[in-house]
Amino acid sequence: MHHAVSRNRRGFTLIELLVVIAIIAVLIALLLPAVQSAREAARRSQCVNNLKQLGLALHNYESANGAFPWNQVVGRPGSNWAAQDAAHGRSGLTLMLPYLEQQSIANAFNYAWGMQFMYSYDLDTIQATACRTVISAFLCPSDGGGVGRNNYMLSNGTNYDWHSRPEGAGVFGRPDNDAGGPSAFGAGTIAAITDGTSNTVAFAERSRGDNSATKKSPSDIYVGAGMPEPNAQPVYVASSAGNTQIILTSMMPACAQFAKTNPTSTWDHAGAHWANSNYSQTTFNFMITPNSKTPDCSNWGTYGIGYGFHTPRSYHSGGVNVALADGSVRFIKDAIALQTWYALGTRAGGEVVSSDSY
Repeated sequence: MHHAVSRNRRGFTLIELLVVIAIIAVLIALLLPAVQSAREAARRSQCVNNLKQLGLALHNYESANGAFPWNQVVGRPGSNWAAQDAAHGRSGLTLMLPYLEQQSIANAFNYAWGMQFMYSYDLDTIQATACRTVISAFLCPSDGGGVGRNNYMLSNGTNYDWHSRPEGAGVFGRPDNDAGGPSAFGAGTIAAITDGTSNTVAFAERSRGDNSATKKSPSDIYVGAGMPEPNAQPVYVASSAGNTQIILTSMMPACAQFAKTNPTSTWDHAGAHWANSNYSQTTFNFMITPNSKTPDCSNWGTYGIGYGFHTPRSYHSGGVNVALADGSVRFIKDAIALQTWYALGTRAGGEVVSSDSY
């Protein structure tokens, strides 16, 4: 007669189980940054591709029209440039739609009518069919915040306000001819970029607003900042002689102090409308360096447009992507020198910029 032999079955002890869990946690901690880094690399690559599309479209536009698009276009019917409300202008991105394989959206615009929106996320009812379209080529996948519809801005050079003065001119411009005001600005051309198309920035990325005054996102603009200006005259062109010191010693500290004491006095709608030509929507300037720790500030109250710092910003570590006027894309480090940044912003400043300086 055979008797069953009992065997002791031994399971995991609590200590062994905890060791296994700890090992798994360590492996996850080691692998997670690598996975996140790979994902960000893919997002950054897509952002670069978007800018390359814009650079190619820019040159196709120039070939077809003999000049670059304006960065701010004609506004409402019956208006003239002496009394133009630039808030209602169409953007350069709008003009470039046919060269971005978006002809159907371009056809949906009524070009006899301006853009009747700006101050919120409310869209123009006349142009709503086109304006409500989300175009993936205008969105950086690394920018998961905000509800805006555009991450890519056109350069207005080193101009402090929304005019396009020749001494601070970038690749694009606004066709001003205000009586007694800024000089008339001709359409940008390749020939006008005497500093070289490979040394002049055409487009840059900028993170979108969060549409909330209760929190701060990098692209929010502090409004009504009252930044000091020399002899009560505006610093209209940042790259003009003497202005750098004013910006560094007066304007930037005043902006930072205002932001600290007025945390909810912000314009939170940056990047809301790719069809609108304003600063914070589709236009930027070169007042301060990319991703500056000094926030963006505007002297204007209520609305963060028209004047001030409108700076390229991104969620990429260490800098921002830009498209140069030759169509190439470069990554500009946050640590770029201010004068080098100015030089990349102007199309005819006469500066010599070496490729290793940025």
